[in-house]
Amino acid sequence: MGTWSHGNFDNDTALDWLDDITGQLLDEIAEAMESPACLEADEPDADLVPCRIELLCAMAEKGMPPQWPDVETLAEWKRIYLEVWDSSIDELEPSEDYKQGRRATLVATFDRMLALAHLAQEERESEDD
Repeated sequence: MGTWSHGNFDNDTALDWLDDITGQLLDEIAEAMESPACLEADEPDADLVPCRIELLCAMAEKGMPPQWPDVETLAEWKRIYLEVWDSSIDELEPSEDYKQGRRATLVATFDRMLALAHLAQEERESEDD
């Protein structure tokens, strides 16, 4: 059946659309990771990648997890992003308070994604048993 309840996402059309949206967000993050120069602190993707992750995490926490890449890939995304950010932020001459606070937010965002992806992976593995 294409509809199973009264919720906004309780039908095939909505879930197909959600899968498209989350897939697009993940593709955009992956593309940015392939071009690390676009992750430098003054580049748009430096701001947009964490926003995309935030949206994916919010959806996952609402019970609508994306098809996360494997946890190792996500950990590599975190490493790449932070390495580029760390190597480029000082050129913008931010205050030390901003720099430390922003980095803590970035780490927390990536760690949240990793935790949610790890949980989803565990759930998939337990379903396979």
